[in-house]
Amino acid sequence: QLIQHMDRTRYQPALTALRPSKYLEQHPPPCPVTVLNVNRLASLLSIVRIARFGLRMRREGFGIVHCYYNDTSMIAPPILWLFGVRTIVSRRDMGFWHTSQTLAVTKFASRFATRYVVNSVAVRRAVQELEGVPADRISVIYNGYVADADDADADRLTLPGVALPPDARVIGVVANVKPIKRLDTLVEAFARMASRHPDAIVVIIGNDFASARGGSEMQELRDLAERHGIGNRLIFTGGLENPAPYIRRFDVAVLCSESEGFSNAIIEYMAEGRPVVCTDTGGNPEIVHDGVNGFLVPVGDADALAGRISEILSDHDLARRLGDAGREIIRTGYTHTRMAAEHMDCYDEINAGQRVALPEVAPR
Repeated sequence: QLIQHMDRTRYQPALTALRPSKYLEQHPPPCPVTVLNVNRLASLLSIVRIARFGLRMRREGFGIVHCYYNDTSMIAPPILWLFGVRTIVSRRDMGFWHTSQTLAVTKFASRFATRYVVNSVAVRRAVQELEGVPADRISVIYNGYVADADDADADRLTLPGVALPPDARVIGVVANVKPIKRLDTLVEAFARMASRHPDAIVVIIGNDFASARGGSEMQELRDLAERHGIGNRLIFTGGLENPAPYIRRFDVAVLCSESEGFSNAIIEYMAEGRPVVCTDTGGNPEIVHDGVNGFLVPVGDADALAGRISEILSDHDLARRLGDAGREIIRTGYTHTRMAAEHMDCYDEINAGQRVALPEVAPR
């Protein structure tokens, strides 16, 4: 989104990837692309390739390198600093991936980064506490949303491999099927309320990942649902490139993660006017205002989750009010144009050697 919507009269972007990827091959961005073929960070060859990249950046007059991924943020800032290239590091989660080794490396590398850009106040606190980055070197820029141009009628859609009953009440989730997403809490919650809502089903859109036991997380959730007698009402679609048409079928949109930096899924739910129930963690409370445009529940609390989902399913006016309020928040505060403009303003400040405070919370 940032590359696509950047004002070319202000900035000319170029994308450099450490490694090739199918995504880049299938979705080439509208800018020059370079692949460095760096497969291991802890190798002399990788350091040489990053150094050559830094030399090229200085020679071609690039002013800023924006490091979007965790591995680039650990190797690029110190090396590029040697060539006079300023770096920005993006952080978009609460640091759940850190180990003692990565923390040591990121703390060292942070000394050479000019600025950190985070996507929520919660992530800013995590970066301060975990990586020791001062608050005056961190800018909060919330994610932006681009409206989907697909006008397909979701009521006529069928999910891959299954027929979705047209009169089903859909409790939906868009999330990769990982332990950190705590989808077991949703299965437990649905088991508590399923008898009260016999027309309700759970639809989970996302790719399968390894469980904590090393097997399939999706299969473990299926097994859990079977033990509760609701296996035939739990549907997995796998990953979908465009989940928006299916989100429109959600009667309640859920996110029950134990950790979130700032969830794109919540933005997508609200943009489609869906009432949201999500966990009170990370950046979620910065966009979900309890009782106004959705409900917040404690992490792992299946009873609270079941209660809020059931409340929405039972009250059409409440569902519509929450959905309308969420759609308005996205329309006014979480646009892709705002997100791109704030990034370019951040780049302007760095080029000018200034520090201007960016908004810390999006308009309610």
